[in-house]
Order: sequence, then C-alpha cells, then structure tokens
Amino acid sequence: MVKLYCILARASATAVIFRRGPAKQIRLIRWDLGRHTFDCGQWFKGQIYVRKSDLSPDGSKLVYFAAKFRAPLRTWIAISTPPYFTAHVLWEGVGTWNDISLFDDNTTLALATYRADSSLVPYEGFLTPRRLRVRAKPWPGLFYKLEDHLRLMRDGWELLSGNPVYRGRKTEREPPVIYRKAVDSGRHQVWLELSARDGARLNYVLHRNNGESIDLGADWADSRGKDVCYSRSGKLFCLSIPKSGRSLGMGAARELADFTAMSFEPMQAPDWAMKW
Repeated sequence: MVKLYCILARASATAVIFRRGPAKQIRLIRWDLGRHTFDCGQWFKGQIYVRKSDLSPDGSKLVYFAAKFRAPLRTWIAISTPPYFTAHVLWEGVGTWNDISLFDDNTTLALATYRADSSLVPYEGFLTPRRLRVRAKPWPGLFYKLEDHLRLMRDGWELLSGNPVYRGRKTEREPPVIYRKAVDSGRHQVWLELSARDGARLNYVLHRNNGESIDLGADWADSRGKDVCYSRSGKLFCLSIPKSGRSLGMGAARELADFTAMSFEPMQAPDWAMKW
C-alpha cells in the first residue's frame, strides 16, 4: 500500500512529500502549496525515518534520518535540496537512537546527537557548508510516541491530552495522546485533531465548535490557513473550510494528486540541487 507523509515549510508555500511504497522504496516530491504543482524527485531504497526529518523555514533544504543497516554506514543524518536525497553533508547515526533534527532557521541546524559533547564533524568526505551553523541537540533520554512531537509543537499543534512519552508495552493500555491545531475559519471555530497510541495507528478528525466532526480517514493531515490537506492511500486531498458556517462537508474536498502509479527509477540530482 502506498502512503504519503508531508512536511510543510513554516515560512513559505512549500512542502515535501515522502511517498512510500513498496515498504523500503521512498520517493521525494516537492509540493508548491500555492499552485498545487508537484516536482517528483529521487527514490531511496532503504528506510527514511520521516518523522525524524525536517524542512527549513524557506523550504529549500531537507534534513532526514536514513538507514540501510549495512556497512559502511548503517544509519545517517543528511541535508539535501528537495526533491533530491543526494546529500550536501551527512553525519553518521548512532544506530536508531538519534532524535529528530530540526532547523532553528534557514542557516542553523539542531543536529540530533546522542550526547551534548558529541562530535559535529561530518562523515569522511563531507564538509559542513560555510553558511550552515550546526549545534548539538542531544538525545533527551526518552522517546515520543510520535517521533515528530517536537516539530508538531513548534509548528502550531498543541498537546490536548495524554502522555506523549513512549513507555513500551504500557502504550497499548494507555489513553491515546491527542494533539490539535486551529484552522483559519472565521468566527466558527474549527480544529484538526490528531490522536495516536503509537506511531503506526493515527486518527485525524476535523471538529467544529457546533459539535460537527469529520473523520478524515487519513494517513497524514495538516492545515495551512483555511485549507486542510490530507493523504489517503497514496492520494493527496485538500478541503477548504468555509467561513460562512456551512457544513464542513467532505464532498468539497479536492483531489490534488494521485501518486499510486509509480515505480522505482534511478535518477541523478541535477547540478542546481548540489549547490548550497
């Protein structure tokens, strides 16, 4: 089954889409949120921890956590120019212990390290770009049920209820952790709610303060202004929330793109994507 996971740039009309399917084949796609156009880029054979990845505020750079679990590099953190995975710079990972790396701004990266005194020197053969500042972001000694918890909180979601910290098998018996994000909807309050027991079982529901609610049945969802974008089984949709008080109405959702019919193809990053 094809699944999509997206990251919206917080200061520009740009996003990236990780298109997964089959299980260990991922394609990176750049999404213009203004025109809803898509640039399909490179494929990666292996594991990309999409919830441990981030997009710079202007959308020009992606930091991602990857694994192939074989020598010489079992796991690594890299920065690339979407929609390409080819790295400008990369750092060796500490197994899968690395937390999410986050862009503080367009030129500063908080690099997920195991310890505060971990080396920030890139892997052999790579140099840190001159305009990039890197600081250590050490592992906090815990895991979150959603590995993108810190990015969600930074990007306008709020923790509504539940314990976001993963506690092993107890997770099955604990109430779900619930996040919500306000949607621009005029005087009629609307919010997007995300509930999760773990990283694999998510539920996205739209709520309005009059009691109306819609289960999106989505693999991923987020909002920008009055638009709620979501994915389901490899397709991307957009629902514009009416400000007049009319019903939310799933029938108003537009299908933006269908990424189901794709298969792996080798692709080299062009010269422009290799310039910082």
